Amino acid sequence: MGISGTVSWGQAIFFAVISAILSEAIVFYALSHGELAVTATVLATYPVYTVIFSRLFNNEVLSIQITLFVALAILGSIIASLPDKIKKSEIKFSKGIVWPFVAAICIGLSDTLSKGYINKSENFSFLFSLGFVQVPIALAYLKIEKQSLISSIEGVAKRIKEYKFALLGGLFNIIGTGFLWLSFSYAPASIASPITGTNGALTVILSRLLLKEKISKIKYLGIVLAFIGIIGITVLRAN
Repeated sequence: MGISGTVSWGQAIFFAVISAILSEAIVFYALSHGELAVTATVLATYPVYTVIFSRLFNNEVLSIQITLFVALAILGSIIASLPDKIKKSEIKFSKGIVWPFVAAICIGLSDTLSKGYINKSENFSFLFSLGFVQVPIALAYLKIEKQSLISSIEGVAKRIKEYKFALLGGLFNIIGTGFLWLSFSYAPASIASPITGTNGALTVILSRLLLKEKISKIKYLGIVLAFIGIIGITVLRAN
């Protein structure tokens, strides 16, 4: 039974599985196996690949003015995600460096393919399917990492107080992902993705306000560039 005139539930499940693998499973693998000092910065480059893939696969063409502000938003996000200190030994070519790049490319590809599907269907079908496939994808990931599901659940249950903020963060991550897919209904992926990619800049701001962490001047520069990019995109899109 089809969801709309051009797609079916089978297609919805297929794209949901692809999205879960590319934008979640591989990202978690990169975070656990990559060099922590550079992983966040490299992952912040994913909107670059979204823009490239969206041009190739979804024929998204941006005006020169919007492209400029998209570039500013991406550049600001990357700068804001830069670590305060990094050793040369941490950026030498290794698997720990390769995996974050692979993950960033996969996120960009996932955004592009998901946008292509959303253009042909209803948002609800994709979101429902994405939620449905989370469980088997998570189980497969645990299997690959040779971890026990029961042991993992028991570990969280026994240390629930220590994991409460991680669980709350996971909940907000799910909510944020839902809004990301909804945003794809109102804007090209090559615009929505760079805007959502500024979460790194927002994280820095919140860490300053809530955790009283010190922010370097270079991070402030990244935050300013990111928000200039967002404001520019918003104004040009409104016109």
